[in-house]
Amino acid sequence: MEKNHYDTDSPGEGIRDRVRMLDTLLGNLPGIAYRCLNDENWTMLFVSEGCYSLTGYQASEIVKNKTVSFNDLIHPEDRERIQEVIRKALLADTHFEVVYRILRADKQECWFWERGIKIPAREGDCEVIEGFITDITPMKKAEQELVEKEKALKKLKDQLEEETVYLREEIKLQSNFEEIISKSEVFRTVLKNIEKVAGTDTTVMITGETGTGKELIARAIHNNSLRSNRSLVTVNCAALPSEIIESELFGHVKGAFTGAYIHKTGRFELAHQGTLFLDEIGDLPLELQTKLLRVIQEGEFQRLGDSTTRKVDVRILAATNRNLEAAVEKGAFRQDLYYRLNVFPIHVPPLRERKEDIPLLTRYFLRKYAAKTGRSIREVSQKVMDRLLEYEWPGNIRELENIIERAVVVCEGNKLTTGSWMPQPFNAAESGIPTLKENERALILRALEKTNWKVSGENGAARLLDIKRTTLEARMQKLGIYRPK
Repeated sequence: MEKNHYDTDSPGEGIRDRVRMLDTLLGNLPGIAYRCLNDENWTMLFVSEGCYSLTGYQASEIVKNKTVSFNDLIHPEDRERIQEVIRKALLADTHFEVVYRILRADKQECWFWERGIKIPAREGDCEVIEGFITDITPMKKAEQELVEKEKALKKLKDQLEEETVYLREEIKLQSNFEEIISKSEVFRTVLKNIEKVAGTDTTVMITGETGTGKELIARAIHNNSLRSNRSLVTVNCAALPSEIIESELFGHVKGAFTGAYIHKTGRFELAHQGTLFLDEIGDLPLELQTKLLRVIQEGEFQRLGDSTTRKVDVRILAATNRNLEAAVEKGAFRQDLYYRLNVFPIHVPPLRERKEDIPLLTRYFLRKYAAKTGRSIREVSQKVMDRLLEYEWPGNIRELENIIERAVVVCEGNKLTTGSWMPQPFNAAESGIPTLKENERALILRALEKTNWKVSGENGAARLLDIKRTTLEARMQKLGIYRPK
């Protein structure tokens, strides 16, 4: 019969060899093999030699609780938990696995992994548990470091998200909305209003002087709307002759009038599911205002020369540099159309009321036209900037852009310097002609004196000057006009 590899000729020697082999294995285990009583302290009956390297106590100090019980080594915060896990496993006659902390003899905290099982007791013997314990402190430390890194990463991610939200807000309010560039507080209100209304289908009326950038405001509203993936169609009501503007808006069929050789799609149809921008709406002929009102209210129209009613889904943005309230009073603009268009008004302030934006806009236009013309001009002299800030800019941003484009062409070197290109304000002393500001101040004072300093209302100065009350109050504040005491 073939013998096992540990067999010897003598049964006694075989037993001794097996015991020696077992001692060798237990002495070299990278952990603790144990046998303990299933009592309150888990009194150890046997502990392998690895006990010292893991706990700092010799096996002889732990066996039968001579110096310390193993249960006392377990971290107080973990004892109740692992006792419950082990108790349930023993009741179910199954093995258990637990992870817990111990406090070594040197008070250092370590993590242990333990696996054990109940051994059936012989008659008259106490119930015992046998198992194995190993040190998993390096793994737990790595795990905890990973958790801490994940926490730090989450914190950083949350912080970045908050900063991103803030930066988006700042970018939108300072230099977002396409080509709009501003850092002035007065224009900040305009940008906030754009944010509020852009995501809706609300009709917007944009007012402001010529050259203030009303079309850019309209484009910003469209590009930040739910219709941004469709067209923004523009109609300049002032640029089109009155006899063809109806055809431009609503289209026509072949033969509708002399010269109508083909079918034409109108701007309303082109803007279907998108946005229609009616620029200079104050110049729309009175006879077309009724048709425009019907389209806005009912979403349907007919091409010229066609009896077919067509339906459209269009958001309306309108703009004007005129006082439409005054036009309504004079009968030059329909009151019902005005109210239908003026649902959400946005007033674009003139450049003279946001002069802190002049340096920003100047540098922007300088880079734009330097790149376009291949010039190397990159800087603006302080003298030039002072002159630009002093000027009143009756043509607003459009005038500033045109002047900078001219400056880039005529200036040499890499710096914008003074020259004939610069805007020349009137000098009242030299010309004998009062400045626009002086004339404006005198006119407002005359109106206020005539109305006994009544600003608004039926007989107020604002009505007399054909401007809004808020506009008059802003001009009075800027010009330093105060009611005499």
